[in-house]
Amino acid sequence: KQWYQRRVRGASESDSEEEFQLALESIPSQSILTQGTDSSCTDRQCDGDLLALCQGVDKDHDTLKLTEQGCEQALATLTELNATRPDTPQLMWRLSRIMFEKAKHNTRAGLDVMEELLEALAIAKRGEELSKGNSKSHLWYAILLGDTCKYDDTRVKLTKGLEFEKQVKLSLDIDPYNSTALHLIGRYSFEVSGIKWWEAKIAATLFGSVPQSSYDEALQYFLRADELNSEWVENTLFIAKCLIALGRNEEARSWLDRVDQKEGTEKELQAQVTELKKKL
Repeated sequence: KQWYQRRVRGASESDSEEEFQLALESIPSQSILTQGTDSSCTDRQCDGDLLALCQGVDKDHDTLKLTEQGCEQALATLTELNATRPDTPQLMWRLSRIMFEKAKHNTRAGLDVMEELLEALAIAKRGEELSKGNSKSHLWYAILLGDTCKYDDTRVKLTKGLEFEKQVKLSLDIDPYNSTALHLIGRYSFEVSGIKWWEAKIAATLFGSVPQSSYDEALQYFLRADELNSEWVENTLFIAKCLIALGRNEEARSWLDRVDQKEGTEKELQAQVTELKKKL
């Protein structure tokens, strides 16, 4: 359970302040939308009535999130539930989750979603503060931290990056078998490892050090996520990316072939596979 907590040494510093900002912003955006099902209520804090409410919400979530109208329906339900049972972490992370999903639809429609995402972040943060032993309260707070850092200045972005890492690892402490959390901490490790140097003075002033990770560490997270969800195409692609970064090209080619063999792969991901194969 504690395998993922190892501190990996020899991390590279980042290439530029701007690159690290973009890395943080990229972590949650597509991963959660393409990962698949996220419907479960294993929280031991749930009493019978609350458990039934959460299971009802989760049963419909993966269908409703696919359309703007579905998101609006789920949002109305969860807003009412949160008003009826205020300060309930199990409902708060679900509310922030559907707000995140709705914001994605609005973004594709060309709408400004800053206010709704910041509201979702505030709800997720409050839910995390109230939560005791709820892995997804930590996870969805982390996701909203990553998704809102594009609105912040450099210092806040750096702070959010470290808080993102902390919250995902807290989620994994409670539920080490969550493939979403494993993929996200892998993405964080991968992005930090790929940045060669950056405004180290800012980081040192704020935190006394710079973020540390390695491609080896990122690979272990992605491999563990693959064990739990081998159909997640984007995770498979990042395994290949890590292997390429480590100079293990033949292994990388094998993983890229796996992506090619999966049906329904998004065009953007397929294009990445094609480009990566050209470099091998």
